[in-house]
Amino acid sequence: MAISYPDDIKPLQDQGVDNATIAKHLSDRTAQPISNNDARAELQESGAVIIDPAISTYRSGTLISFYETLPPGETKTLVAWFINAVFGTSDDIGTDDYPRSIQFAAVESVLPGDLQSVATAIVADAGGRPDAGTTEADVVAIQAAYEAAAEATRLTNDQEIKFNGLVNTYVSPLVENNIFDNAVWQEAVNNIANDWSV
Repeated sequence: MAISYPDDIKPLQDQGVDNATIAKHLSDRTAQPISNNDARAELQESGAVIIDPAISTYRSGTLISFYETLPPGETKTLVAWFINAVFGTSDDIGTDDYPRSIQFAAVESVLPGDLQSVATAIVADAGGRPDAGTTEADVVAIQAAYEAAAEATRLTNDQEIKFNGLVNTYVSPLVENNIFDNAVWQEAVNNIANDWSV
C-alpha cells in the first residue's frame, strides 16, 4: 500500500497530529479494517474467548484471563473495548485508521505469548501491515516529494499560461487575419521569445 501525502498524512497534520505519531500510525495500520466476523472466529477457534452456550453473556478463555490480570488503565480499557466490539457489535474495527491503529498495536504488544499468534492471525486477516517500519523521516520525505512535485506542476502551469498569453498576443491575430507571410510569422515567434523573460 503506497503512502499518499494528501490522503494519509496531510489530514492528520491538519488535525495537529505530529509527524512521529503519524509515522507510528502508518507503521501500525492494517491494510483494511479488522473484520468483526474474522476476529470472532480467530478468538473462538483459538480458545482466546469462549462463549458459554448456556449463558451467552458469560465469556472465558485466555484473553479474558489476561484481561482480568490487567490493572485499571488505558490497556485494560482498550482490551475491554476490543472484546465488546467483536462480540457485542457487528461493526468492523478500524485498525486501518488513526488512532485505532496505534491503540490496537499497543494492546497487541503487551499480549502474552499464547495470544500473540492470535493477534498475528487477526492482523493477517486484515491484510497485514503494509507500511510497517514507516519512520518520521519517511513522513517528512513523502511530504517533501509531494510538495516538490506540486511546485513543479505549478511552475509548468505558469509557463503554459505565459506561453498561451504570448501566442494570443502575437500569433492569434495572424491566424484571425489569414496572414501567411513567413517573415511576419517569424517576427511573431521572435516577439514571443523576446518577451518570454519579461
